[in-house]
Amino acid sequence: VYQKCVYWRSNNQCKFCGIELSLRYGTTIELKTGMQLGEVAVEAAEEGLVQHLTLTTGTPSGPDKGAKILSEATKGVKSAVKIPVHVQLEPPDDISYLEMLHESGADTVGIHVESFDEAVLKKVCPMKPSLTKYHSVWKSAVKIFGEGQVSSFIIAGLGETDESVTAGAEEMSRIGVIPLLLPLRPIVGTEFESQSPPRPERMFHLYRVVCEVMKSYGIDPRKNKAGCARCGNCSALTEFYTV
Repeated sequence: VYQKCVYWRSNNQCKFCGIELSLRYGTTIELKTGMQLGEVAVEAAEEGLVQHLTLTTGTPSGPDKGAKILSEATKGVKSAVKIPVHVQLEPPDDISYLEMLHESGADTVGIHVESFDEAVLKKVCPMKPSLTKYHSVWKSAVKIFGEGQVSSFIIAGLGETDESVTAGAEEMSRIGVIPLLLPLRPIVGTEFESQSPPRPERMFHLYRVVCEVMKSYGIDPRKNKAGCARCGNCSALTEFYTV
């Protein structure tokens, strides 16, 4: 929705993120309005192939971390067509912003930590808040959106240990958050463009372990209403869950 990020302005962006590259290359616009997104949603729904929608944003300045922009975008989509909507943002400074998103019609929310290895997180995502902050916001989000309707990316391939992935998945599953495991996909033009993605054998192992953890807490990604957990194109979590 918003193709800029305050961290790019300060050269403290996440090392793997290419959010402003498409804007630099002139292949998108800075801000997509609710009306524009509503028009797109109508066309997509009429094609009969689109069942839900994901809205993401770069982090703007301000305590809402993009919730206001996403709220208006969600309203625009929902007023045009009745389709489940997933929104993604950094932990806002106040829980009222998550309530705003829910009231605007957002069905699910992604609040992405990226890594549970604190040393890796500090190096790769230097402006991310603490794991303690994430834990607190996740718990509040689950109360607002419901168990299994809140998710968070765990990216394998940033330099983390397998143990940190497992521990993070258990922490999230315990409070009702989907640990959406996915491999690093290096983007040309970012600091991590030459980074190697994790080997398939490692991903197979991690997917199996994370799915076992989720099942032990009764967290089923297939019950997620909208977004990345339901889509499954970036993560094989659902496929491994059903095995």
